[in-house]
Amino acid sequence: MATMLDNFSITQSKRSEPFELQVSRDQIAGHTALNLFGNTTSLGSSAYGPLWEGLTGSGGAYVYPASAVVMTLASSSASDTAVTIRVEGLGADFVLQTEDVALNGTTGVVTTKTFLRINKMETISGNAVGNVTAVNGGTTYAKITAGNGVTQMSLYTVPAGYTFYQTYFQADTNTSVTSGAYVKLRTYTVHNERTGSVITAELQTAFVQQLSIPLSFPIAFPEKHDIQYQMVGNGGAGAVANIYVGGVLIRNV
Repeated sequence: MATMLDNFSITQSKRSEPFELQVSRDQIAGHTALNLFGNTTSLGSSAYGPLWEGLTGSGGAYVYPASAVVMTLASSSASDTAVTIRVEGLGADFVLQTEDVALNGTTGVVTTKTFLRINKMETISGNAVGNVTAVNGGTTYAKITAGNGVTQMSLYTVPAGYTFYQTYFQADTNTSVTSGAYVKLRTYTVHNERTGSVITAELQTAFVQQLSIPLSFPIAFPEKHDIQYQMVGNGGAGAVANIYVGGVLIRNV
């Protein structure tokens, strides 16, 4: 029979446990493990774009709301009436917030909170059989593809009062090893804390099939930074692509 001691961390029992595991177990105050996964079957061929459900074959950067707005959630299936979606994002002034929204099939349900950014949507009850979108003014800001249950977006905005330390990066595509076919990748960042919201494009590189970037030291992204891990195909590159990013979100002292 399990006892209370079975649930204790071995660190709490004065033995050793990896720091990363303690973070994932929510045992380190102010630290949250953050893993981003972006996927597309429509890799852009003419412009850089983050991997997400709204990416088209021409590519293009993800566009953010100009101010915090309500989002309307709906499914493409009228039968999705017993499904609840958790919207994780940022409100005005980049303040961290979440809201749970019960779907009403194809009829839109408006959030009670306003969102400046959506970092993730995830199903917390039921299983939608249709695509679920979060829309404002005709623009889609997040989408859960039917059967996935969660968004798959290679973009993230750092909340106010936090810093994101990236420790891991990997990307892959179904690009064939043929002459002239390759994929370009870059980290596109909007520095909202700077006058004019300065944009930088860094860590630019090209690869075929798979890329892993070793990070001897974590990359720090301060609060209010919009991060887009973008890709674009060249010379007949494949349309399927994935990006994996890992790190830790730490509350500033």
